[in-house]
Amino acid sequence: MKRVLTIAAASVIVIVIISFIGCSKPAKKPADYFPLTKGSSWEYEGAGNEFASFKREVIFTDQKRAQIRENNGGTVSTAIFETTGNAVSRIFFQAETYDKVNLLDRQPNDNTIILQAPLKEGNKWGESDRQREIVDTNAVVETPAGKFEKCIKVKISGKNSTVFEYFKEGIGMVKREFHSGNEQVISTLSKYTIK
Repeated sequence: MKRVLTIAAASVIVIVIISFIGCSKPAKKPADYFPLTKGSSWEYEGAGNEFASFKREVIFTDQKRAQIRENNGGTVSTAIFETTGNAVSRIFFQAETYDKVNLLDRQPNDNTIILQAPLKEGNKWGESDRQREIVDTNAVVETPAGKFEKCIKVKISGKNSTVFEYFKEGIGMVKREFHSGNEQVISTLSKYTIK
């Protein structure tokens, strides 16, 4: 009888372990918070200066890279982002790019890590004069495009400024706040399309 009870107890433990393993969700990756599908676009309303409003659009993609065109009303720039299993990085930047030319094959001229795993509070990366840190993984952000919950809030500490960027899974950046002394510039998501 003891043997039957021992086998039954062991069977229950194995079933419980298997059910926990089967039900566990895979860890979220930085790319989950920075969609880079061709045709996706974001529009931001701005306050604080004339260039706080801007539009972004993914115009070219390949396996792990995407080219984003950004227009702030004063200039158009191009950035190329690359995703890996544990980071989203801006690897190329060029100002004054008014034509839609595919630049994905250009040599990298930048190495700014936008988001880096693990996506947990306290995770820090970057240079000492431009350090990034995840300060919240459950931020709530209200924008003209809607209310976004469970956002990742990244603090970017510069020499004379602090920037906060908020990222929502499946959407991307939903808000950016720039603070320097008494100056404050805010860009909030007003419209988006994820392809």
